[in-house]
Amino acid sequence: MTEIRRNEYIYHGLETTDSENRILDTLSIDSLLDSCVGSGISGEQADFCKKNDFAFYGSGWQSWGFGGEIAVGEYQKKYFPLVPQWKHYFTVPGTLLKRVSSKKLLVGSFIIYLRWNNGGKNVYLVLASVGNVRFRNEFGMTEGEKALPPVNFYVNRKKRTITCTAYADGKTWHDGEKIAELAVFAASDFFELREKIQNLFASEKSVRFGTLEFLNSTPEKSKITVGGWESWYNHYADINQELIKGDLEGLSKTENLIKKEFIEKKKPCVFQVDDGWEISLGDWDARRTRFPGGMTALASSISEKGYVPGLWVAPFIIDWRSEFAKAHRDWILCDKKGKPIAAGLNPLWGDMFGKEQPSLPWSYFCFDLSRDDVLNYLDNLIETAVNEWGFRYLKLDFLFAGMIRGSFKNGGAAYEWYDRAVKVLTKRTVNKKGERVAYLGCGLPFEASFNAFPLSRIGPDTKEDWDVAWMDKANFPSRTSAFANMQSTLGHAFWNQGVFVNDPDVVFLRYENISLTDKEKILVALVNFLFASQIMHSDDPVHFDSEREGAFTKKICSLYEQFREEDFGVENKTSLCYFIFSKKRDSENPRYTGFINLGEKPVYIDRSELVSRFSKRVENLESVVEYAERTNDGFIFEPHSISIYEVK
Repeated sequence: MTEIRRNEYIYHGLETTDSENRILDTLSIDSLLDSCVGSGISGEQADFCKKNDFAFYGSGWQSWGFGGEIAVGEYQKKYFPLVPQWKHYFTVPGTLLKRVSSKKLLVGSFIIYLRWNNGGKNVYLVLASVGNVRFRNEFGMTEGEKALPPVNFYVNRKKRTITCTAYADGKTWHDGEKIAELAVFAASDFFELREKIQNLFASEKSVRFGTLEFLNSTPEKSKITVGGWESWYNHYADINQELIKGDLEGLSKTENLIKKEFIEKKKPCVFQVDDGWEISLGDWDARRTRFPGGMTALASSISEKGYVPGLWVAPFIIDWRSEFAKAHRDWILCDKKGKPIAAGLNPLWGDMFGKEQPSLPWSYFCFDLSRDDVLNYLDNLIETAVNEWGFRYLKLDFLFAGMIRGSFKNGGAAYEWYDRAVKVLTKRTVNKKGERVAYLGCGLPFEASFNAFPLSRIGPDTKEDWDVAWMDKANFPSRTSAFANMQSTLGHAFWNQGVFVNDPDVVFLRYENISLTDKEKILVALVNFLFASQIMHSDDPVHFDSEREGAFTKKICSLYEQFREEDFGVENKTSLCYFIFSKKRDSENPRYTGFINLGEKPVYIDRSELVSRFSKRVENLESVVEYAERTNDGFIFEPHSISIYEVK
C-alpha cells in the first residue's frame, strides 16, 4: 500500500492576527511526485508525470460547489456574476492575496488530486487537509479539541506548483500553535484512492459513523446506507398539514420506491418534512395556517407509522423581515461599517428593496456566531425540535453562512465560531426518551463540518430538469440541476464511507411535473445507488400511477437488486464522460463495466477501452442497461445516459 506523508505547519513568532488567507506553503508538483517514488509510484511513472499535463480534481469549499475533474489543459469556468449574492455559494471566503487569486489557477479546497493517464494506467497525486481529523466516540464529537482553519489549494499548471492557504482571517496566532496538517500520497486506481481516503478519515468506520447506525439499511456493519422520503421535490415550500398527512398515509399503500426498498423490507426509513412548515427564517415554529396541529403532533404521526421523523431547519440564516430579526438586529452579522452581510438570495426570504431590505434585492442574512446569546438560541432551537417536538433526523441546511467573514462581536475567525456552533447543534445524539438522533448537513463547508456531520450532501441540489440554460451560460457551478448534481456525485464518489456517508439528493421516478426522460431518471437512480449512500425519494405517493410509475419503479428495484452486492468505481474519460466498473473479487476479474455520458453529444468509445480492466479475454458484453449504438469495434453512447454491461 502507498505510504502517506504528512506535513505539519506550526506558527512561530510573535502574536499576530490574520487579515487575509494565510499562505502555508508553495509545493513543487515534481518534488511531490519524487517523494512518492517507491511508495506508490515507480521512477518511470514519475518521469512520465513530470513530462505531461494532468487532469485536476478539486472540490468546492462547500457542498454546493462543483466537485469533479477538470480535463488536461483546462481551467474552471469563470462565473458571470448576474447574482452577486450567489458567489458565497462557491467562492472561498475571506480575503485572498492578489498573487494567489488568479483566473489562471485551478482552485480546490480540503482534498485535491492531480491525475495522469498513461496508456490506461493512472497515477493519482493526492493532497488532503487532515488537521481536523478528530477521534470520535459512539455519541458523536469529542470535546476539547481545537479546530484548525480550512485549507485551500491553488494549482499553477505552467509553473507546476501548488500554493496552500488557510482561511484564518481574524485568527490571532501564538507561538507554537498548529495551523494545518497536509497528507500527501499517490494511488494507482479509484479503489486504492478511496481506501486511502477512508484510512485517513474513517480508519474505524463503526466509530466514525456510529451515530448513524440506527438508520442503517445495509447488513454490513462497516457500511452505512440511509433512505427515506422528503417533501421538497414534489411540493417545494408549498406544504400544509393535509398534504403531508396524505403523503404519510400513501407512502406504504402505493408501490413506490421507498415502499419497495425500505418499508416492505422492514428497513429504517426517514420521513422528512422540508422547508415551508415554519413561520419564517428565524421564527422556527409551525405556521398555524398551514399546520394547525403543531409540530409535536406532526412528529408523533410520523413515528406512529414506524418512520423516523425528519425536519428541515436552516439555523444560521434569517429573514430580515421576520419578527425574530426585528427583535434581534444586533445578532445579525455585519461588516466593519455596520452593514448587514447578505448571505445569499431567495425571493421568499427577503424583500426586493426598501426599509425591509438593507442589502441587494431578495437577500437573506446570517447570525454572528461569536455571540453567546446566538449560541443559546441555536441550542434551544435544537432542544425544541428534538425533545419537545420529537424529530430525530434533522436536515440542517445553508450551513455555509456560518463561515462568512464579518465583524464578529467577539473577534476571532469564522472557523472557530463555526466549530463551536456545530458542536452545539449536533450534541444531542440521543433524545430524552433514549432514542437515537441524526443530522444531515447541507450547503455545508466540507472541512469545517465532516466531524460534526458524518451524513452530508456532497453536491448542489438536483432538479426535475436536466439543466437550467441561463445558469449554465453564466457558469454558475452551484446551480440546481440534475446535470450539476451528477457531476459532483460522481466526483465525490471516492469520499463515500470515508469523509462522509454521501448524500447525493433524490431519485425521480415520476411522470408528472418533470421533464427528465426515462434515460435520465435511470442515470440518476443508478448513480445515486452505486456511488453514494443515501437513497431519498420525493415523488407523490398519493397520486401514484400504479401501471406506468409502478412498472418503472419495479425496473429500478430490479437493477438495485442486481447490483446490491457490487462495489463500483469511476474514472473520468473527460470532464463529462466516465468509465465505471465493478471491483474485482479476490483474484477474479470485475463482473461489470460501463460508461456514463453527461454531455450533450453522443460519444464513441472503442471496445478495447471498455474492457481494458479485464485480464481475461472478453467474449461477450451482455447489456444490463444500454443507451448506445454498437459498431463493429465500439459503442456510440447517447447523451445523458448510463450503460452497464455484464462481462461474459
